[in-house]
Amino acid sequence: MSTLKRATEILQHTEEKLRSLVSEAVGAGDYSSVVSITRWAQALKELTKSVPHGEARPTSNRAAQKPKKAVRAAQNISSHYSQNGYPRFLRHGEYLVRIAWSKREKKEYRHKVPYSILKLLATAIGDKGKDGRVFSTDEFLPMHETGDGTQVPNYQAYVGISLLKQTGLIDQHGRQGYSIPRTAEFTNAVEATWQKLPKE
Repeated sequence: MSTLKRATEILQHTEEKLRSLVSEAVGAGDYSSVVSITRWAQALKELTKSVPHGEARPTSNRAAQKPKKAVRAAQNISSHYSQNGYPRFLRHGEYLVRIAWSKREKKEYRHKVPYSILKLLATAIGDKGKDGRVFSTDEFLPMHETGDGTQVPNYQAYVGISLLKQTGLIDQHGRQGYSIPRTAEFTNAVEATWQKLPKE
């Protein structure tokens, strides 16, 4: 085995370990750790992508096995990070801020969403995802604010969905939709995630 292949194998093994830690952190409700560890795992994944095309990338027996639900959730979280660690989420007063990278403009852009909209989204998703069923956004979008019935712009809902996917609070199933892996903890987990976001 070449030195490069051995190095790649070490990186892949370490990434697997980090994915397991992400699953543990999600289960323990330690959402701030989920974000940090996911960034590290994604960085390792990007490193293995840089292996020259001709080099075979070994696959461990563990990776070849059908992943458990918790591991799938961790992989879903990792998939939402780019090499530069986007998107990032912050709190600005009572607003959720999503910072992403525009490939076309080659610069950061941001969206701000009132926390009240995140709570409204969590309620809608919690209702549609009861008992772990898979649901689509068509089932609750567009949303309307509780007080005056004003329609919520769909992009604001998708900012919240992006946060929930990144932190493993919902799983995406391709075009079929989403599901809540831990329905009993969902509402409290959304609140805990909000409280632990870095402040801007």
